[in-house]
Amino acid sequence: MDPQRFFGELKRRNVYRVAIAYGVVAWLLIQIATQVFPFFEIPNWCVRLVVLVIVCGFPLALIFAWAFELTPEGLKRTDEVLPAASITRATGRRIDFVIIAVLLAIIAALVYAYYRSDSGPDKSIAVLPFENLSDEKANAYFADGIQDEILTLLAKISDLKVISRTSTQRYKSAPPNLLEIAKELGVGNILEGSVQKESDRVRINVQLIDARTDRSRWAETYNRKWEDIIGLQSEIAQTVAEALDARLTGREKAKLRAKPTESHVAYDAYLRGRYFLNKRTPESVEKARVLFSKAVTEDLHFAQGHAGLADAYIHLAKIGAISADEGAKRAWPEASRALNEDNRLTEGYISRGILLNDFEWNWLAAESDYRKALKLDPHNAAAHQWYARLLAQSGRSEEALREIVAAEQQDPLSPMIQVTKAKLLFVARNYNDAVEPCRKAIELEPGFASAYSMLGQIRIQRGETALGIEAVAKFVDLSNGNGWSKLELAYAHAVAGNQAEVERLVKEATAVPGQFSPYDMATIHSAQNDAAGALQWLQKAIEQRSVDVIWIRVDPRLDYVRSDPQFTGIPARLVPRR
Repeated sequence: MDPQRFFGELKRRNVYRVAIAYGVVAWLLIQIATQVFPFFEIPNWCVRLVVLVIVCGFPLALIFAWAFELTPEGLKRTDEVLPAASITRATGRRIDFVIIAVLLAIIAALVYAYYRSDSGPDKSIAVLPFENLSDEKANAYFADGIQDEILTLLAKISDLKVISRTSTQRYKSAPPNLLEIAKELGVGNILEGSVQKESDRVRINVQLIDARTDRSRWAETYNRKWEDIIGLQSEIAQTVAEALDARLTGREKAKLRAKPTESHVAYDAYLRGRYFLNKRTPESVEKARVLFSKAVTEDLHFAQGHAGLADAYIHLAKIGAISADEGAKRAWPEASRALNEDNRLTEGYISRGILLNDFEWNWLAAESDYRKALKLDPHNAAAHQWYARLLAQSGRSEEALREIVAAEQQDPLSPMIQVTKAKLLFVARNYNDAVEPCRKAIELEPGFASAYSMLGQIRIQRGETALGIEAVAKFVDLSNGNGWSKLELAYAHAVAGNQAEVERLVKEATAVPGQFSPYDMATIHSAQNDAAGALQWLQKAIEQRSVDVIWIRVDPRLDYVRSDPQFTGIPARLVPRR
């Protein structure tokens, strides 16, 4: 058959029309699957199956259109139909009507969706710190706790964009210029409130404001007995979600309805614990540990309490208040218990992921936990941040930067996320771009010690040694001159060739056993081109399971020793314990 006749036959047999009709209907079915299936919690593999069946069905539909013809007597093979008896033109017109009808339906749906989204509420929200109106200022923990719990619950709704707590805290004492706040945070709605706790009574005022118009979408005052306070945050979160027309899956509704504990004593201890843990000082973290311990003693099945206790131990180890071994030993059973009590607790997977990554060196298991946390809560800034660190440690820079950008979107004003972003750029050797996140972190919180530490390291790698020493010296001052900070300054002076300063700082830092990192000692020897000394200290860091040794594969400060043949087997010694 010559080409002209072949294409003419394709047209006569309505193959072109069938192809167009199939494509239009297929697109519609895929849209229905992707939009409707998640609402009914149908697994994602079902959506993929629908797409696969549709793709595989396309050539079959074309073959069917070529081989068969619809006649008044039913389907017949085309070869069996006489040209005079063929009704392909009439069939073609019917197919045209089907195509036009489906296209009109699609256009109508798109127009409806456009105007609905344009007139409907913006589904982004920031929960500002609640004002404490209680006579006793000690009740500030309760106002912070209510805000934190409502924010956490709203963040579990995938249809909402919720700004993380760190970014909203800076507005605690700021004048309420809501439009400016909304612009800075990139949201369309603000939830603000106040809390008054007197004796056994609690009054909570909450207002949801459309930041574009400065008008209230919803407001309510709740009066409760103290013992009835558990579950109120869920009630508020559900009402806010309804006011924003958020679509909730059945699982998300169940999350909002679930009470974390039935014990108001345990819940009070937990709220106090979160309040002190968020302060991040050695003294406040120890207070948090005591309060979380009280919470889980009152209710052994309190999953969030166990996760909080694990976080406290992790942080105590990271700031050197207890050894890494002790921190891991005490935190592990708490993180495990939290997940045993609630295997859908995002915080539990994050805590266990940190333990597996930073303390146990089980990268695969840690990545699995971070992925589980993000599957449960895709908007969780902390999960994105910790996962980004893990990716960067293994040299997966592009993936790491995608994750830290996702964290930044959820928590745009977090100095810690900015410093983490700088760290990821630093280990990727992108020193020029790494400076800006440090500057932003310092602008957000001028006393944020880690920002000066990171800025100093970046300056040194850029060859700006004097500026690097200046930044790290500021880090030492803000860290009250602890051993870790002094060794970082010793490294800076080692790069500059100031041997006398190096010796003085090392002597001061190592005077108290356990208050300095062998890993930092390795970086100093590397800066002095002493490969043997660096390798010796790296071995000690591995033996003591120093938390910072996880950066051994990518840390630019070890570039000199990394070229030594004996370094090759060092990273392989980071053997998982679990």
